[in-house]
Amino acid sequence: MRYVKDTRIFEDGELATAVIYLKEEMEILSNAVKNGGHTKSDVLFITQVPHMYRIEDPLSDVEKVMRKHNIPGNAVGFMTAAEVRYVFSTTETEYEGMTTYAAVTAGLSNHVVAGELLDNWDERFRISQERYRMLVGGTINIIGISPVPLTDSAKVNMMMPIIESKSAAMGILGYRETGTTSDALAVVSPSGDGRIDYTGTGTPIGISMSRSVKAAVISSLVKRGDLPYMGTFLDVLRKRGIEREDMWDAALELYIPNPDWDTNDIKRRFEIKLDILSADINISSLVQGAAALEDLGCRDCICAMPKGMFAEDPIHLIADEIIGMQIAQYIAGTRGIFEFHRFDRHKPGIISKLGPFMDDMLCGLVGGVMSSVYTDLFDGRI
Repeated sequence: MRYVKDTRIFEDGELATAVIYLKEEMEILSNAVKNGGHTKSDVLFITQVPHMYRIEDPLSDVEKVMRKHNIPGNAVGFMTAAEVRYVFSTTETEYEGMTTYAAVTAGLSNHVVAGELLDNWDERFRISQERYRMLVGGTINIIGISPVPLTDSAKVNMMMPIIESKSAAMGILGYRETGTTSDALAVVSPSGDGRIDYTGTGTPIGISMSRSVKAAVISSLVKRGDLPYMGTFLDVLRKRGIEREDMWDAALELYIPNPDWDTNDIKRRFEIKLDILSADINISSLVQGAAALEDLGCRDCICAMPKGMFAEDPIHLIADEIIGMQIAQYIAGTRGIFEFHRFDRHKPGIISKLGPFMDDMLCGLVGGVMSSVYTDLFDGRI
């Protein structure tokens, strides 16, 4: 990139700092910890802090790093818990004569959908610590460099392709979250005349910047192995308010007591079957498929279905039943399909509260498991 003179990484034990040296002083608009706002500089840097870092005086901590590595006082600086020496990524992209440059450090643990609360922190932190032990940490910092001078309006406008591309990169990797709670960015552009006014996602420079940022964010997250933790289909159901006990209650509602069988033993077998199936990629795929289709239906986004029809659970929608039957058959064969139909007729317990795809999926899952349990008891297995 014609404006980047050099990039260096300074190591300090387990921590590191990435520094970008520009060939000339450039205009920078950012929300950086050091020299944020609207300023001019020829140096930007991203410094790493410990995972257990307590934010008490971040500016003082950043300035200590600057003195240690002889970083000039007017440099624009960011902080991250991501392991800089491993995840620092740069990408240069050309589109219709516009060559942009993006430098990124990315790590997740405090990722969140914008506007929603950051939940299940303990589980997120546990996963983050496991990745840390594999030399892989949090915050997405993005530095985007424009090849041409920008008006103030264009600098703000440039934040749109940068932010949207960051979120798109997370979506490509499988996240529904749009970023982390501590993301930061800088828009860098040369001084001079001939400033452009528009840099949105439909302009050549916006397209170029979007591609640079998207590629760099993906590269950084892939380097640290930061891919979504999906867990099992039981976790998928739990996030939708469906617990094991709910499934057992639904099963128990249609259970016809047998004097030779102990109900507690049946519940134990039911739990064991769920645990075994939770490691089966085929059941997980069908459950996730039903959940995804339910979401699409709720947004009126199922192909060939008129707006508003999904909420009515139309009689000619049979894909939901096909998924339910396939789950039941996969688990318990033909007997499982019979049990699916019994559950589908009565829709016991929590099943009656679910939408078209989720209720039939759960009929197949619970019905198939119960059918499998009955078969084992009749055959004297387990």
